[in-house]
Amino acid sequence: MKNISKNILEQISFNTLLYFAFGIFVFLLIWKILAPKIGWRRIQPQAETKPHFFKHDILYSFYSIILSSLLTAILLFLESKGVTKLYWNFEQHNIIWGYSQPVFFIFFYDTYFYWTHRWMHHPKIYRFIHKKHHKSTDPSPLTIFSFHPLETVIEFIPFLVTPLILPVYWPAFFLWQTIDLINNLFAHIGYEFYPKNWTSNPLLNVKTTSTHHNLHHEKFVGNYGLYFTYWDKLMNTEIGEYHDKFKGIYNRRYDHQS
Repeated sequence: MKNISKNILEQISFNTLLYFAFGIFVFLLIWKILAPKIGWRRIQPQAETKPHFFKHDILYSFYSIILSSLLTAILLFLESKGVTKLYWNFEQHNIIWGYSQPVFFIFFYDTYFYWTHRWMHHPKIYRFIHKKHHKSTDPSPLTIFSFHPLETVIEFIPFLVTPLILPVYWPAFFLWQTIDLINNLFAHIGYEFYPKNWTSNPLLNVKTTSTHHNLHHEKFVGNYGLYFTYWDKLMNTEIGEYHDKFKGIYNRRYDHQS
């Protein structure tokens, strides 16, 4: 029990540090310090975001931090008992599998996210779970961990279950979590930093931009993907004005400079 309690406290400290580094610090940097210089990049220029939305995001983020820390501690406990298939020795399993794990995890999680996200938008489900995250119609870096506790569990399930089923190389597991965190940050950052020709390039367009997910928060339906756009395209759930909205940000830049 002492080891479990220690793991929980360590994870709470670590996840809180992550939130300060990726949530609060980036919020202050982008939304406050650099905002006057990069205002044209603002996805919702006429946003009516109020301070109480920020307070809501911070409160629910700390709920998520505590719960995700508990779930991580459970994973570490199972790993200490030899229940998981996590490993450090790269040559312990097939090398091809070792190198392909990050790509597999990203595509696997993108599929999982799309369908669970879409399910949480079902009228009979939405108000009980996902509505808390959508309190911020104009998301900010403070929103990255702002979830209903049950949604935190739903989003964490792949990270908990995958190492129980498949052999997972620890560095690949860390990389997966890091990419997910960074992608989540850009999805909610509220400013567009992807290059201006991103959505018009057929190869790059498969990756979501900040505008893609921001539009989801603004409209509440459509644009359910988080890493990629292909599920939205296949299922006809991509919001029609997405490409024009993205281009409009760069048109605003030229108006700003003239």
